Amino acid sequence: MLGLREFFEGMSKTMLRDVHARAYGKKGLLNNALIQSEVQDFYSNSERVVSLFARLEPWQRRCLNLIYHSANRGLSFTELRLAVPVSKNGELQSFLLSMCREFVLWRSNVSGVALYLGFKNFIGCFDMELAGDVDLSKPALSYGNLLDFHICTVLALAKKGELHVNSNGGLHRRSRQLCTDAFSSALRLSSKAPENEVSLIFSFLTQNGWLEQEDSSLLPSETSMDFLRKNGFRLHQDVLNWWIKARFHGDSNHCRQLLRCLVPGLPVSDAAYLFWVMDPSYRILDEHKHLAWDYMPRPLRELWLLGIVNFQTAGDKKLEKITTVSLTEAGKEWISTGVMPLPESSVSALPNFDLVATTGTSPRVLFILACLATVKNDDTYLCFNLSKETYLAGLKRGFPESEIEHFRNWINPPANVGSSLDEWNAAFYGARVRTVRLLKIDNKDILAELSQFPHFTECTEEYIPGYGFVLKQELEKRAFEILENFGYNPYVDCTPENRKPAPTDEWRKDFNVAWPQSGAVDYDLKDEVDEATIQTALNTTKYGSMYQKLDTFDLVKVLRYVKTTGTLVSAQVKDPAKRMDKEKEITFFVHSLHLNKAPFNIEIQEFGSEDKHPLALSFIQQVKLLHKKAI
Repeated sequence: MLGLREFFEGMSKTMLRDVHARAYGKKGLLNNALIQSEVQDFYSNSERVVSLFARLEPWQRRCLNLIYHSANRGLSFTELRLAVPVSKNGELQSFLLSMCREFVLWRSNVSGVALYLGFKNFIGCFDMELAGDVDLSKPALSYGNLLDFHICTVLALAKKGELHVNSNGGLHRRSRQLCTDAFSSALRLSSKAPENEVSLIFSFLTQNGWLEQEDSSLLPSETSMDFLRKNGFRLHQDVLNWWIKARFHGDSNHCRQLLRCLVPGLPVSDAAYLFWVMDPSYRILDEHKHLAWDYMPRPLRELWLLGIVNFQTAGDKKLEKITTVSLTEAGKEWISTGVMPLPESSVSALPNFDLVATTGTSPRVLFILACLATVKNDDTYLCFNLSKETYLAGLKRGFPESEIEHFRNWINPPANVGSSLDEWNAAFYGARVRTVRLLKIDNKDILAELSQFPHFTECTEEYIPGYGFVLKQELEKRAFEILENFGYNPYVDCTPENRKPAPTDEWRKDFNVAWPQSGAVDYDLKDEVDEATIQTALNTTKYGSMYQKLDTFDLVKVLRYVKTTGTLVSAQVKDPAKRMDKEKEITFFVHSLHLNKAPFNIEIQEFGSEDKHPLALSFIQQVKLLHKKAI
């Protein structure tokens, strides 16, 4: 954030003298350095700011709260219009300018968009008025480390060849369904929660190069496999670091600042209000005792998926309504140390060929289990079932024998399970028809030296005394790099794999949250706002011409308005019971509302048609007004 010293250093001398005269009521031949020092001393006085803040109206205090809690992001004029009462929208511009002229805020204009930010001198002067009185005695829903397992699940689906992309680079519908079905624990909160997790996981995997595309298939890259083998224990920490970079532009202190407010636990409306500054794309819902998943800021939803926060719900089985948000123990430890604690890890193999593993088990083990066994549940304690069919099918996807031997040692199976695994391994590895690459080393001294070099031997399957090595196919490139250091430059005549990085456009579009760019300081502070900005702000209200997701209360108000005025309305509709259906757009007039008893519906006449038919309110996903009068 910008400090007052840097702010006044960039101000012209003429303007600085006017500011000094306004502060001290005098003009004179003062030294420029003295003018700057006195101006800074006067306007950096926190008591002046606190006194000013106390005299403001509640909606004005809210604006300052939000701007200061947005830190380096700032909030645009368009976004701030969604945070104040509609009746105060006309006063917002003049209020923001007055705060800039009092040097409580500063403004930046980029491509006609006015962005408002705070000064680091006044951090702590505008704390949000949060309730904090909540009942935390009821059980809370926590996601724990399930995200780690789900990342392993997606990589396992890719390893088994079950993930495909369409010709336009988007994830195939069947592949998406496999993922959402696997993330069944997220359904406890919302049917949309698995979709959000798919977006989070694929954004992480594609942006870090963990998935590659070959023809229409997505496959795990060697980068991801190497990470699981060597650094799997820090998977959760790496995902969290990546998320902070994506959501907070790497400002972990800002993230901690917001999370500290959750330490005592907050009502969900206060928590949503707190994190709205990072996703200001909708109108803030005031005085709601509970919120559904869809009406919370996206970063707050993702914090639950990351295991940083807990949610308490009202217990409605049809639609989980979130009432309270609090920090998990792991979240509290991350705030204080910056490191996520290592969760409990255990794997138990039972005589009936079931394996029970915690979600804190090494991702390397969870990945292999997801490839070789059938997953029977999606909870903190995971249950897998080993069968000959699934085990051999997994081996055929290309696991080195050494990796499977390590896996057998990890699970420490009972005697009957161990003998079966030995039998299945022998059936596969004992007589395989495959192509191997033999490396012959003529220099006996170099051969002996390489056989004792662990970085090279991990790239080989077998050492052949007096001859050379059998190379691991997936590690050939690394083996050749080591050979070059020994003075060898082997020519390898092979056809390279037709792989390329996995497409990222779909996930960037779905995952990204707006982050306006700040420019130079606007010292002129002209009392005008770009017309396009105002129109955009008007369109983002529930009566605007941009698609909006509304709760039932607001939707009813809008439908009553369009019925009374004869306004044409467009809606994205979908039967919530048919999860595979796609949303479709319809344009219609509203003729009557039937809201006396459930199920609620309206009678509509589609544009260009003479027929009237009912439409259930639950089918309406988003609406926008077209402002065309019916004839």
